[in-house]
Amino acid sequence: MLLCKMAAVAFVAAVLSLALKKDQPACAFLVSVCAAVGLLAVVTQQVQPVMVWLQTLDGILPGQGIETLLRVMGIALVAQLAGDLCREAGMSAASTAIELCGRVLALLQALPLLQDLLSAYAGYLQ
Repeated sequence: MLLCKMAAVAFVAAVLSLALKKDQPACAFLVSVCAAVGLLAVVTQQVQPVMVWLQTLDGILPGQGIETLLRVMGIALVAQLAGDLCREAGMSAASTAIELCGRVLALLQALPLLQDLLSAYAGYLQ
């Protein structure tokens, strides 16, 4: 049921944005951004049980795997959102640059975990 409500909000925002795009492109962009922020706020509340589960999993599993995974997921989501906003504003080059920066930062965050995994694999082989 929540998905239907969120889809309805997205549809209304899209229609409003399209109607305003000819005469007032700045207002159309603002409607789009406000709808995205509202939908993200709803999704953030729904993610809370997953976060609690991941925190309990973090207490059970040793190392920094879950924490690194959360950081990488956060970077990916923020980069995707920023890229989509830039693309919506007509700045496709900035969108591509932001998404590339997000990928590089996610890789850099995951690098220690990858190094630990490779060293454990090398230890297993010896």
